[in-house]
Amino acid sequence: DELTVLAGTLDAARLAERLANRHAAIIMKVGRNLPKIRDALTRAGRAEQAIYVEHCAMAGERILPLAEAIEPAPYFSLVLVPRRP
Repeated sequence: DELTVLAGTLDAARLAERLANRHAAIIMKVGRNLPKIRDALTRAGRAEQAIYVEHCAMAGERILPLAEAIEPAPYFSLVLVPRRP
């Protein structure tokens, strides 16, 4: 399996293309890019699998399905996209 780290600052089309062709991914730099990241994950057919992590590895860390994430995402947030089943 491969794990790909992607920047949430990529444009939605490029992000969707990369997500569609990867086993698993981590998307960093979420912040104000959260709506675009959601769109890219939906285009790639991966939105339902995505896990949102807020304040990653810090006090107050929250882990929830991406669908429950509130915009904008705080600093030190990321999206985990597990391997397809």
